[in-house]
Amino acid sequence: MKSDIHVVCVKWGDKYPAEYVNRLYAMVQKNLDIPHQFHCLTEQSSGIDSKVHILSLPNSSYEGWWIKLMLFQQDFFGLQGRIIYLDLDLVITGNIDFLAEDNVGLSIIENWSRNRMWNSSVMSFRIGSLQFVWDRFALESFEEVKMRYNGDQEWIFHCIPEAHIYPKQKIISYKKSCNARFGKCFVWTGLRLEPPKWLKAKLPVGARIVVFHGKPDPDDVVDKHWNEWKHAPFVKKYWITS
Repeated sequence: MKSDIHVVCVKWGDKYPAEYVNRLYAMVQKNLDIPHQFHCLTEQSSGIDSKVHILSLPNSSYEGWWIKLMLFQQDFFGLQGRIIYLDLDLVITGNIDFLAEDNVGLSIIENWSRNRMWNSSVMSFRIGSLQFVWDRFALESFEEVKMRYNGDQEWIFHCIPEAHIYPKQKIISYKKSCNARFGKCFVWTGLRLEPPKWLKAKLPVGARIVVFHGKPDPDDVVDKHWNEWKHAPFVKKYWITS
């Protein structure tokens, strides 16, 4: 079945195992009711579910988050329609049909740590409609771009300073929205001070996607605390068992 909705993730290097792709695929199938195709742009497809369509990453000097900018190419693997891009380190907790709305230009989320900046963990646009983002990047010296811009989302904001913003109550931050940090609450275990095990990160009502930007990753807090960050039971419910 062909579709003009293309969900795309990127797996580059060994930062995330294939299981992250497979879990994202399972969550999308459960929570995106609109007909779509699921793709993974990667140079290493070993271990990825056979139902995931592999887009073979071409050999280039680009690495890490900069690879996302390839999605803006005029001809992206011959696909037509709309891209919904999702980072691997997020947890889908509800229906995400709203991501497929055919808004003009770029749809994206705001950065939780910086004013006037995007977070490119979730974004959507018509394929080929914003090709200038890639065209300008390809004309620059990659080394100079890396020195001037701290990642792909700064480059995207440089090119597109105005965009459609997804609802803040639907796409949330684990760190900023889930009461996830311990603060100064510790208990004496007889050996040392430790965070109390009964404190858990809480999933806000109405959240559809929880973004884990930076550390910890979902598997760090699925069944335990991680440094100053609380155990998040919803990760096991929505990420592990999808």
